Amino acid sequence: MRLFSTTVCALVLVGFTVLPGFAESVRMVPLAVPSAASNGFGGHNTAFTDNVFSLLVNPAALVRTQQASVFVLAPSLYNPESAFLITPYISDLISEGNFSHLKNIADVFSRGKGKVVLGLELREFPFALAWVSSGIGVGMWSRTFVRSEIIGNSAAAVASSDFIIPVGFAFKVLDVYSHSVDAGFSVKPFIRIRAEQQEFITDLIDSIDSGDYEFKAAIPVIAGGSFDVGFLYRWEGGFQAALTFTNIRSRGTVIANLGSIDDTNSYYIPFAVNAGLAHSIRLTPSAIFTMVTDWRDIGNVFNQDDYLNSGNYLLDFGFGVQFDFFSTFFLRMGINQMLPAAGFGFHFGALEIDIAYYGQEFGYEPGQLPAAALDLSIAIRPRLQQRDWPWTRSSVLGLFGVGRK
Repeated sequence: MRLFSTTVCALVLVGFTVLPGFAESVRMVPLAVPSAASNGFGGHNTAFTDNVFSLLVNPAALVRTQQASVFVLAPSLYNPESAFLITPYISDLISEGNFSHLKNIADVFSRGKGKVVLGLELREFPFALAWVSSGIGVGMWSRTFVRSEIIGNSAAAVASSDFIIPVGFAFKVLDVYSHSVDAGFSVKPFIRIRAEQQEFITDLIDSIDSGDYEFKAAIPVIAGGSFDVGFLYRWEGGFQAALTFTNIRSRGTVIANLGSIDDTNSYYIPFAVNAGLAHSIRLTPSAIFTMVTDWRDIGNVFNQDDYLNSGNYLLDFGFGVQFDFFSTFFLRMGINQMLPAAGFGFHFGALEIDIAYYGQEFGYEPGQLPAAALDLSIAIRPRLQQRDWPWTRSSVLGLFGVGRK
């Protein structure tokens, strides 16, 4: 535990160290650790996240979260149907150098009308540690993925690995009768390793066949940090509303280069305002129906003329429903990035098993470069005992006689 706390403090300091501004910065994708449970009904929801992921999604939810994470195995496969079809061909091509299988691979790609996304992802492994209790939380997560986007005769490959140690704090702002408002913030130090390469398939085949192929790419090791603030309103009747401000301040700097090309850029994660709603209804004593909706990156609606950096704002909406039976079996469905999602889960105490099948959009417009994804998650997340911290005994306004003390 002492080693864990020392590592957390060190990375928090690293996060703050790299926060000063730079003359030029390159935009990065946000820090995220998707889960099979949330992907089954429209992605993480800012108003419905009473679990360890509140550290990344909405730190205000830390107030009512009592959960730890000790082990997770969560693989994900992009476009599983095409991946299963071409795997034996690629295996023979690599092991035997049999390029005759390229025609078979091309036939599989042709079914996607010349646009195919392939790849795999491993989340929360080997690092899947988190502890959240009554307003305080800390995590240690990793996420690694490899993805290839094939469009016509062009292939682009991206590999990325994140190591994140978020630290969060939350408190009650208002607690009166059946209504409450919580607020929280989180600091997210991170280390990201990323490589990207783009080639024409015909040129790649020729260079491999002649033995002249040489991998040249920038592989920077980026260290940095970001800062989030969140608010969460709850009504005891089951309604919740949330507003978050993510990456209010974020910076990353290259601390090492692993590739043949040096990267001297600085990096940042774009600021975003996100809103979410959730409403839960108890259908029977053992069944709960929950409906959620999210509008992610509200400001993107005003950036529709920036075609190089902003996608269609319709991709920012998510919607989903979940049926909870005995707090053990979960049935989920939803829409995210204008693509359908479905999933189910079995939770037996600390053991959580979730499966999701959903669509992801890798283009800037709906339907431009969609891909199916299959998630499996096997996790051990025990529930923690509620803590009686001094700041949890009253809300901020309660100290002034407003609401319950």
